[in-house]
Amino acid sequence: MMLFQSRQLLLLLQCIDSAFPTGSFAHSGGLETYAQAEIVTTAGDLARLIAMKLESVAKTDLIIVHSALSADSAQILQLDNLCSASKVAKETRESSEKIGRRMLVSVLNLMPNERLQFYQDEITAGRCAGHHAVVHGLACAALGIEPRAALLTFAYALATNQTAASLKLMSIGQTQSQAVLGAAGEAIEAAVETALTHTLDDFGSFTPGLDIRAMQHETLFRRLFIS
Repeated sequence: MMLFQSRQLLLLLQCIDSAFPTGSFAHSGGLETYAQAEIVTTAGDLARLIAMKLESVAKTDLIIVHSALSADSAQILQLDNLCSASKVAKETRESSEKIGRRMLVSVLNLMPNERLQFYQDEITAGRCAGHHAVVHGLACAALGIEPRAALLTFAYALATNQTAASLKLMSIGQTQSQAVLGAAGEAIEAAVETALTHTLDDFGSFTPGLDIRAMQHETLFRRLFIS
């Protein structure tokens, strides 16, 4: 039994690793805009931005992940539509779709699964967009991952994406960025606890600053990242 649980954990770690072919490394989540505008320039600024993003996803994407763990076919469609509707900025929405679709193909290559295949078929048919949070939740369900671990890994992946992008966009070293990531643990845990105690009836977040910076990204004079 322990060996089986270890195998599940190893597969989940593989799915959220930066080497897994989702293309997430090519997205800064708006950090590039903040850095060029000189709003986020220090490790402290980066830590605050990550905390803000985690607070936002606590009532959006993390609730989607949690709901996807037990979603039936009709609910999967609902979660996909809700993801699309909640992402106001085009770059944020397209980033979620691109990462989600690539993750789905790669996960299915590792482990065939009926609900994951259903989602893939709906995407192919044009009835679903294929969002990252939905795919993550479905993949965790296929692996038998318990809810808290499913949410922790999604939130952790968000934080690692930001610290990895910061190395290319800011005057910050690996030691500093890892310190920021380590300190983000409290905000990650808080976001997960919020998501675990909320339902789709509580879904929604108001973060106009994050949305505006994401929208401004496509008009930047120079860009290293897709979003």
